[in-house]
Parts: sequence; structure tokens; C-alpha cells
Amino acid sequence: MIKNIKSKISLLLVMGLIAMSCTEAIDLDQVNDLVLTPAVEASLVYFDEPASRFIDSGANASTIQDFISVELFNDQFIADNLEKAEFVFETKNTINRIFELQVDFLDDTGTVRHTIIVNEDAAPDNTDSTTTYIEAFEGSSLTALKQTVTINFSLRLLPGETIDENTPGRIQYISYASFYFNISK
Repeated sequence: MIKNIKSKISLLLVMGLIAMSCTEAIDLDQVNDLVLTPAVEASLVYFDEPASRFIDSGANASTIQDFISVELFNDQFIADNLEKAEFVFETKNTINRIFELQVDFLDDTGTVRHTIIVNEDAAPDNTDSTTTYIEAFEGSSLTALKQTVTINFSLRLLPGETIDENTPGRIQYISYASFYFNISK
């Protein structure tokens, strides 16, 4: 019977302590100070082509082009909260030719708002020549990026040895973007 009374008293003490510890007022106005800073990464373009891809009707083709449409910046929430962006280009060349990657950011009128040029060295013995290039967009370049609706990619082989069906090697590039937001109430 004494055990039963002790356990009831102990239970009442614990419940009392719990009740007293939860009586502090909650300041809901703190939500007004909430700032979220998420980062989002997105793949852009992947390109992996053998040297023979640069032959067009038996002649060397100097340029290969591709483009992507960008709907991202049409969203007002994204345009208002995007604080910074970084575009990363990783290129690898095993062809004995220098190449240039040109990336043009065009607005809705087709006007180029920003251009990035990445050069990759030739690979004389067909071993990997690798380059990583990062372009940060802040301030006026971020404003130009937010006006972008199309991104054009142009890959140019610069003058050098002739390429034929048996030329060894390949050109590869991977591109992705990191977007940094600042969302505050």
C-alpha cells in the first residue's frame, strides 16, 4: 500500500513538473524573421561524341550546336528570390584538336545577354585533357541570366589536323547549374 502511494505521488510530481515546464509563452512573431536559403542543382547538357562526329559529308565540320529552352525564370517567385547562380562546365578532350565551347544566353527577342567561352587543349597522344570552368552570376550578370529564355551551346573544333572516320578520341562535356535562393518573409 505504501508502494502504491509512493508511485502515485511520484506520478503527480512528474506530471506537475511537465506541466510547469510547458507554461512559457510561445513567440509566434519569430516566424517573421524566418529566412530560408535553399540551393538547387540542375543538369543542363551532356555531350559525348567521337571524333568521327565532326565529319559532315566527307568534310570536317567545325561546329556542332544544341540549345535548351529555359522556362525557369518566367516564374516570378524564382525571379524575386534567386540570389546567385553558378554554371559549371566540365570538358574532356581525347582528340588531337583544340576545341572551344561557346554558351550564349538569349532573351525573348533573341538578343545575347551573356556569353561564356571555354577552351579545351588538344590531346596529342589521345590522353584526357580535362578542364573545369565555373561562371558565377551575381549583380548585373544575374539580371541578364533572369532574362534568359534560350541557352545555345556551340562546340567548335579549332584549326588543326584533319579528322577522318578513323581518327581516335572523343569530346565530352557535362554542364550543370547551382541556384542559390534567399527566401524571407
